[in-house]
This record gives sequence, C-alpha cells and structure tokens, in this order.
Amino acid sequence: MRRTRWLLLAGILIITFLIFRSAAGFDFVNWDDDVNVTENPYVKDLPAQNIRHIFTSHVIGNYNPLTTLSFAVEYHFFGDRPKAYHTTNILLHLLCTSFVFWLMLLLGMNTRGAFIVALLFGIHPLRIESVAWVTERKDVLFGFFYLLSLITYVLFVKRKKKRYFFFSLLLFIPSLLSKIQAVALPLALLAVDYLMRRPLKMRLLYEKIPFFILSLITGLIGIHFLRVMGSLAVNEVFTFVQRLFIGAYSLSVYLIKSIVPYQMSALYPYPKTIPLIYYLSPLFLAAVVYLVVRSARHTRDVVFGTLFFLVNVIFLLQVVGAGQGFIADRFTYIPYIGLFFIYARGFEYVVNKRRKLRPLAYPLGMAYLVAIFALSVNHIAVWQNSETLFTDVLKKHPNIPVAYNNRGRYYRTLNQRNKALADYNKAIALNPEGYATYNNRGKIYFDLNDDDRALADYNKALEIKPDYAEALANRGAVYGKKGDYALSAADLTKAIELDSAHYNTFSNRALVYYNTGKYEEAIADCNSFLRYEPENADMINLRGLSKRMLNRLPEAIADYTLAIRINPGQGAFYQNRSLAYFTAGDMEKALGDAEQAEALGIKMNAAYMQQLRGKR
Repeated sequence: MRRTRWLLLAGILIITFLIFRSAAGFDFVNWDDDVNVTENPYVKDLPAQNIRHIFTSHVIGNYNPLTTLSFAVEYHFFGDRPKAYHTTNILLHLLCTSFVFWLMLLLGMNTRGAFIVALLFGIHPLRIESVAWVTERKDVLFGFFYLLSLITYVLFVKRKKKRYFFFSLLLFIPSLLSKIQAVALPLALLAVDYLMRRPLKMRLLYEKIPFFILSLITGLIGIHFLRVMGSLAVNEVFTFVQRLFIGAYSLSVYLIKSIVPYQMSALYPYPKTIPLIYYLSPLFLAAVVYLVVRSARHTRDVVFGTLFFLVNVIFLLQVVGAGQGFIADRFTYIPYIGLFFIYARGFEYVVNKRRKLRPLAYPLGMAYLVAIFALSVNHIAVWQNSETLFTDVLKKHPNIPVAYNNRGRYYRTLNQRNKALADYNKAIALNPEGYATYNNRGKIYFDLNDDDRALADYNKALEIKPDYAEALANRGAVYGKKGDYALSAADLTKAIELDSAHYNTFSNRALVYYNTGKYEEAIADCNSFLRYEPENADMINLRGLSKRMLNRLPEAIADYTLAIRINPGQGAFYQNRSLAYFTAGDMEKALGDAEQAEALGIKMNAAYMQQLRGKR
C-alpha cells in the first residue's frame, strides 16, 4: 500500500510538472513583479537595515515580508534572472501538492480519494496565476507553511502529543508572514475538529486562542498598510449593500469555476453598475446551502469541505474593496482544497454505492481530468510576458485602462515606441485621470527628445496627483536636460523626500549637483544610488569625476579603474582616468589610457596627445 501511494504521488507530481515546466522560461511581468522584485531596492541588497525594513513595511499595501525576503535571497544569488524565481514557485507548488496528498490521507481519505484531491490541486487551471506569476510567490509560500501547520495539527489531534500542537503554531507564523490570507487558519482548524468528530465545546476555542491572537495581530497590520496605501474602499462607488451582492456573486463564481474554469483572466474589473445576476446570486448560494445542510444527515464530508472553502475565501470577497479587481484566480489556492475534498468524496460515493453509475464514473472522471489538464497547458502560456498577459486581459475585458498602460510599458522596454504610445493614448482615452499613464507617456516623449510634450505629460500627472514622486523625478530629469538646474534639483529633492526607494532619482540629482559644482553632494548621491546598484559603471565614473574636481585624485583614479573593470569597452572611462593621471603627473599611464580611449572611438584632443607623447 505504501509503495502504491508513493507511485501515485510521483505520478501526480510528474503530471503537475508537465503543466508548469514551461513557466521556468517565462519573463517577469510588469503586473507587480517590478515593484516586488526587479525595482524593489530592498530586494537588491541584504544588509541588516534592509531586512529590518522588509519586516516593518509594506509593498503596495501588502504585508508579506517573508515572501519579499525570499526574493532578496534569490536576487543575492541569481540577480534579476526570472528563471530562478519561476523555478522556486514551481518547486513550492509541487511541495504543496505533496502536502495536500498527505493531508487527505491523514483526514481519513483512501488512496484513490487523496489522489483525486491532490491531482486537482496540482493541475486545476486556477492554480496557474499562483504559480506562473512571480509576485504570487505569496500563495505557494504561505500555502507551504499553511499546509504543514494543518498537517501537524491533525497529527496533534490523532496522536494527542502537544509537541505537534506547538509545531502547528510555529509553522503558522511564517505562513502569516508570507501572505495575510493565512489568518483564516484558526477557523480551518475548527472545521478539521468538526470532521474529526472532536466534541464541539468551548475547550476547542480556548485551544485556538494563540492562533486567533496571531491572526488578529497580522490582520490589523495588514489593514493598517492597506489604509496607508489607500487601497481600502468602503462605500466608494458602491454602497455596502451593493458590495454584499458583489461578494455573493464572487462566491458563486468561485464555486462554479471550481468545476468549470471558464474565461480566466489576470484581472476581473468591477462592473460600472451592478448587473441583475449579482442580485440573483444569493438565490444560487441559498440552494447550495440547502444541499449542504441536507447532506449533514448522512455525512460530515460536505459540511467540512464547504466550511474549509468558505473560511479560507470569506475574507477575500471584496465586501471591503482592496484592489482593482473583485475576483482573482489566486484567491482560490487554499480554499479549493475544501471543494476538491467534496468532489473526491462524491466520486467515491458513486463508485462504491451507485453500481449502475460505476461504469461511467471512471471514463467521465478521466475525461474531466484530461480536459482540466489541457485547459491548464493552454492557459499557462498567457503568463509568458507582459504582452501576452495584457493582450489576453484585453481580449476578455477590452476597456481596462491599466491593461493598455502596462502593455505600453512593456512595449517601451522593447523600444517599440509607436505601439507604446498607441496603448498609452487608449488608456488615457478610457481614463483621463490616469496619472500613471501620463507619466509613462511622458517617458516615451523623453526618449524621443520631445521634451516639451514630456514636460506637459509630467505636469498633467502632477496636476492629478501632486505627491506623485516618480513624475516629480521625471520632470526633474527634463528640467536637468534643459539646463534648468534649480527647478531640476527642487523636483528631484522633493521626489526623494516622498519616496527614496526610487533610487534612480539619486543618479539624476547627482548629475545636477555635478553640473552646478556641488561635488560633495554629487558624491553623496552617487553613493546612495550605488547602494542599490553597486556595479553601475556610469555612476562610479560620475563619482570619480566629482572626486577629481575636488582634487581627490587617488580616489578618482580608483573609481575610474573600477568603472573600467565593470565596463572595459567604454572609452570615456579611459579618457577620464587619463586626465586624472595627467593631473597627478603620471604621464606614461595617462598616455596609455588616452591611446586606449582613442582605440575605443573617443576623439582625443590632438594637443593633449602631443603633450603626453612629448613628455613620455
């Protein structure tokens, strides 16, 4: 029996891997991967102060420090190569799938039932978002610890040994630090108590007090950061009563998609007005409740599965809005275990109790699993890059400004500026108050040296959102390019005061300070920038230039040498070091660098070269 279980688990993992293996070759997407990983300054370095910041702050309103720390560790070893991050997500999902198989066995399922639940968990199309999206490391990481906490709790109930209880509590902590959705665990434990027929007495609640305290603390921290970010929406656009119907509709969609995963999307936008089907959704839910209650006469399985699903999804139903969408495939990562439990039990009931249906059960079940597998294989390609992702969103929801904006950002990284402008223009037409899109369009105009249009767009962005640090930084860059150094320094300084995490602002202000003779300030800004990009040769070179102007020649030469080591093909670095050697009186080295600069395409001053050769 044990060997059979290992073979079945291996089969589940192989099938799951076949779906997700292609994700290892996917790119980052600009749907929060930039904010969480590639442009997150606290991910790019691991000093103690950055680790402390990770655990005391948020990322766009989300408190998930352990997830961010995992990105920082990966960045330390692999830089910004997406393959490493995707591979980690895949491995974590495979481990979570193994834990689901183990959990089902501990909950009393036979091997066939555990196989069905674990396979559905591994390959269901709504898993794609949680695994193929780097940002959603949150799901697979919190799921890893959440499932282990559940497993050790079940072992505690079965074996009556307190050490398992403490293991469960300890494992709960990293789950909470990975994603706030883990706060539902104490309620899930009560559902497990019900399934395992523990007497429903107050003792069960007292036993869970440490879990509830941890959930409460984490929940309050999460609400605080969402409020700071301005992501909470209560009675904004929709009334509280309307939001209740939105929640009921979302719950209905999740139930239906667990069986028929239709029209999956990275973003499900709020409707402009509440359609009739939203108001009718409570009737569907009432019918579901009726069936669940009736089933309780015969088995605890349906009630348990429903409760497990409900307690894990209830806080995500957007009755209090938090985000741009009101439904998300990723929200089902743990909750669907409860529904898959019911479906596996249902299959077992048909096979064991309904002999007339048994001949149909296996072929239909196999056909369903094949269909689910095929849907997942097809859908995962959507997450290949930002273009495929947002093109897919726009096919299903053609009037989402953020999708045009983000696809435009991707086109800009490819230097496909006409495509980027077309998408930005469309986004602005759909949402004239989209300050981020004006800022992004301004970057295109800046790239095209159309400084007046760039300035107009940055001004418009700041008219809508005066404290928009990135637009201030970009406007400061335009002023610097135009030679308006006072205006430039003012904007750049204000941008840094608002958000010093946009460390590129330091590089622009360093250049302004250098051009205005404030060399000490330029060096300080170069150092601030280089904390996050220590291998940036241009900034090291600028620091060297500033030191040379202060006659700190040995330090300047050291910076030029470092810049050359990083980028030996940049002739200007040799030119600058040649001048420093010349000032220091080392004519031989000055000439060697000058000749190397010429070899790399730099046109050196003829009189300077003649003077060097004459003094050699």
